[in-house]
Amino acid sequence: MDVNNNFIIVSLMVIFTLCITLSSIIELNAEGQREDFNIITPNQSNISNVEKFETYENSKYGIKIDYPSNWLKTEPGSTIGLGPYKQINVVTFSSPPKNDPVLMVIVANKTAGTLTDFASEEINQHRIIYPDFNLLKLGNVNLDDNPGYNFIFNASDANGKFKAAQIWTIKDNKLFLLVNTVSEHLSPLTWPTIQRMIDSFEIVN
Repeated sequence: MDVNNNFIIVSLMVIFTLCITLSSIIELNAEGQREDFNIITPNQSNISNVEKFETYENSKYGIKIDYPSNWLKTEPGSTIGLGPYKQINVVTFSSPPKNDPVLMVIVANKTAGTLTDFASEEINQHRIIYPDFNLLKLGNVNLDDNPGYNFIFNASDANGKFKAAQIWTIKDNKLFLLVNTVSEHLSPLTWPTIQRMIDSFEIVN
């Protein structure tokens, strides 16, 4: 009887220990799922907040692009760069809540050289402006079904570390350039929106 009693007691202790262990595992898994959900929620919220898009069109410069209706749109008309790559900042789109400029559409009425010539000039200028300029990607793309070129880089300015992308094409001796700049920690949140804007870009004349 003593042997049987000991066996029963030991068995009960083992079962009790297993129950506690399983309970802990289940609780940890539940916490992990909650943490994962909290991580992905900002992405989902960001995308859902920009589902409504409007279309911006500028007949003077022959461009059209969709943008989120809750983003600020400004038309600076300012000149950027030096000849032969002097460009006009036609429109800038800024994202809430701080209305930070996120995407610029730039047009140059006349341009010399090829897509790769412009790339070399832009990269050289950026290396001068940003001592910690780091080129991440460089290559051929399409912009509004036209052969284009792009590069992606990160660097730092007075506001901290940021990530930027430039994509451009040349059509009818005009340069069309899209510039995306955003702080590194916000880049994953804004990129799906930026990609949709770039995909919607059209040259209309």
